Amino acid sequence: MDNNNGATKPEVLMQEKGEIIKPVIPEGAVEDLVRKVYGLDVKSCKELNSYDDRNYHVTVHDSSNNTHIPEVWKDGYILKILNSMDSKRPVIVEAQNSLLSHLRKQNMSVPENVLTLSGESMSLQKVFVEKEVKEPDSALYGTYIVRMLKYIPGDILFSKPCTPGLLYNVGRFIGKFSNATKGFHHPFYDTHSLVWSLLEFSKLKEFVFVVKDENDKRVVDEVISAFESNVLPVLGKLQKGVIHGDLNEQNILVIEEPGQDDVTTEERVYDVSGLLDFMDVTDSYCIFDIAINIAYMSIICDPSEQLDAGGHILAGLVPVFPLNDVELDVLQISVCARLCQSLVMGAYSNYQDPSNLYVLTTAEKGWPLIHKLWNTPKHVLKDRWQHLINRYRDTV
Repeated sequence: MDNNNGATKPEVLMQEKGEIIKPVIPEGAVEDLVRKVYGLDVKSCKELNSYDDRNYHVTVHDSSNNTHIPEVWKDGYILKILNSMDSKRPVIVEAQNSLLSHLRKQNMSVPENVLTLSGESMSLQKVFVEKEVKEPDSALYGTYIVRMLKYIPGDILFSKPCTPGLLYNVGRFIGKFSNATKGFHHPFYDTHSLVWSLLEFSKLKEFVFVVKDENDKRVVDEVISAFESNVLPVLGKLQKGVIHGDLNEQNILVIEEPGQDDVTTEERVYDVSGLLDFMDVTDSYCIFDIAINIAYMSIICDPSEQLDAGGHILAGLVPVFPLNDVELDVLQISVCARLCQSLVMGAYSNYQDPSNLYVLTTAEKGWPLIHKLWNTPKHVLKDRWQHLINRYRDTV
């Protein structure tokens, strides 16, 4: 990967203006795919949130015609239909499967791949918009990579109260994850990058035109300038590693901690039960994963608690995965950089495809948050976070 030394030109894929890359999946197609590709009969099917792929939680009948599925998984499966751009790059799935295998060996709760009837880890399938279509027509079908993973029980973090205890547990999990990726290598990640990588944050300049509010646009410009001046020059002092790249509230699964029968619903603490969606993995810097998570967790917190979210997360993370002074110094800018990416690219994706409203999920709370975080002096925020870290440390 290019570490900002200009040695290689990273591969960054974006759709052409007006091109809809999210798969168009007609009614009944999921059931057909599961039967045709995996030899299983669907009992129930529920579509899950996804940025530009299609994900479905399917449960199936007990019988299986697939010799590679000796026992049907009782919790069901996730059928993933990749967007039209990633479907042109099967190597990205091969690399991801390799990482997932590595992480499971490190006792991390991540998805397990299910093999097709022919023993493959994925399948390239034509999905027709109308089932009765007889003759292939480029306007009537899409060709997508289809893969299936064992479903991990749990609820998405977004559906649960954002308590300090949950944030602490998320931080601890990210620390374990960062340690678990050590020693992993796949050649695909040596050169792979994408527009969502913080190493490509400067490319956001190409998309800022979709931001209409001048104050919002000014903050984005200031964050880009600060990132280029204060983060990129110190990359050599940051801990490198393969990172998840999208540690948001939709990709983290949680379960309720035991022994909370007398605790109100709003105050119950949850722990992490699994991590999903490894499509944004890159060889990068571990602090960026932490910044990405703090950005998204701050958005879903109550506005009065947003400036403390990072402190609770760091309190759980630092004892497991210590950070150096430089990493702590660039953290605020990196958090703001991810917020800018999410807000601007969400607006851009909606500009490309106005029907995709999911991409605007962060906008309502995200813009006020980026102004709040960016206008808080760095030393004030660092002291606030350090105070919370010390408070947890003193109670152990």
